[in-house]
Amino acid sequence: MTFMKCYGLGAVGFTMLVTVIGIQWYLFAESFFHQMMHSNGIRAWHNVEIDIYALMNTLFGISAVLISFGALIGKIKPFQLVVMTLLELSFHAFNYECILTGAMEVMDIGGTYADHMFGAYFGLAVAWSLRKQRNHVEPATGYIADIFSFIGTLFLWIYWPSFVGGAAQADSVQQQRAIMNTILALSASTVMSFFTSSIMAKDIKFRPVDIQNATLAGGVAIGCVANFNMNPVNAIFIGCAAGMWSTFGFNVIQPYLFERLGLHDTCGVHNLHAMPSVIGAIASIILVAYKQTGGRRHDADVFADQDGQSWRQLVSMLLVITFAIVSGYLTGLFLQWIEPNSPEDFDDSAYWEVAGDFTYVNSETSQMLQDELQESQHLLSREKKDVSEPSNRLTASNHSTKLNQSNHSSHMNNNINSSSSFHGSKKYEVIKHQASTELAL
Repeated sequence: MTFMKCYGLGAVGFTMLVTVIGIQWYLFAESFFHQMMHSNGIRAWHNVEIDIYALMNTLFGISAVLISFGALIGKIKPFQLVVMTLLELSFHAFNYECILTGAMEVMDIGGTYADHMFGAYFGLAVAWSLRKQRNHVEPATGYIADIFSFIGTLFLWIYWPSFVGGAAQADSVQQQRAIMNTILALSASTVMSFFTSSIMAKDIKFRPVDIQNATLAGGVAIGCVANFNMNPVNAIFIGCAAGMWSTFGFNVIQPYLFERLGLHDTCGVHNLHAMPSVIGAIASIILVAYKQTGGRRHDADVFADQDGQSWRQLVSMLLVITFAIVSGYLTGLFLQWIEPNSPEDFDDSAYWEVAGDFTYVNSETSQMLQDELQESQHLLSREKKDVSEPSNRLTASNHSTKLNQSNHSSHMNNNINSSSSFHGSKKYEVIKHQASTELAL
């Protein structure tokens, strides 16, 4: 989330706010629905039990909210975010306790269904319900912001196996299988992400957004089958498929959804969480169906109902997607009703005290400045070329180049002043000064 140049404080700070609020709320929400499904009569209800596993389930639930936040980050007010957190965690607890583990008894040790699939489609539905209220522009990125985002990707990659295998019994065979299969899937998705990113680029270069996200797609897809007793090739194949489709989504599918449906997905959660979770669900359906035939019973310790588990996996996928989209769309409508959104996106200064060197630049202004600076570099290169010519032409050439450069500087200042007047903000004066300084150099 830190890839946004002008929304780093919001990305990190609001993530922390969502987490601490969610910990307190989800403990009670999950306990309520769990007791509602498993208690016989009102007298069987009891106080909320809090232990290490209860806190672990709470963090799993919060991960779904943070996934949804990825589709909305920079476009939603803090109060709206808090309300969405409380509502989504309530829906998530109902989905997990009543639908997945209660009625369907789905196999999902790593949260592919419960967290990634639900959180992604819930956040996308909220983003789509808010589309009529805004005209989105892409957030400006930067070199330092991309480096911070890469560091976050490395931390997620390292700790992802513990996220998938943490819910299993400690030191059990299932936990060991979950960790090993997750590492294999992550490795495969990383290799495939680098390969696909390079072949889809025009100049055969790696796109930071692909490597920052699609490398983790294997961990998303493998979650619901990580504890299965399967050939390592299966885990590698699932990781390759997830990494390839995730990279393809960032390059092709995400722009298509924005142009056709007006669906603005800030962090690309549809590519990293939604599509890989569906790939993992399909893999679980196929693997379980294979294990159900020919008298194979080597995963009897995993399946709740081996004879009908493949159908449970299929129906659960459809139920989760449907429930997430409906509940997310209704939540988005409610957020519009309680508080309209602000006109500017991806701007930390709207909610934070920022340092004096903070400068808000949206994608349109950033592209304009880049074009202007490229033109100035072209003029300077022409001046250097003229210096190498005979001395009798040097004076006239330098005079002409300086005159062109002076006219170009005036043209650039006029464009930036127009942008400053359009946005009505003094922050663009800083951009003007920086651009003029670079041109003079």
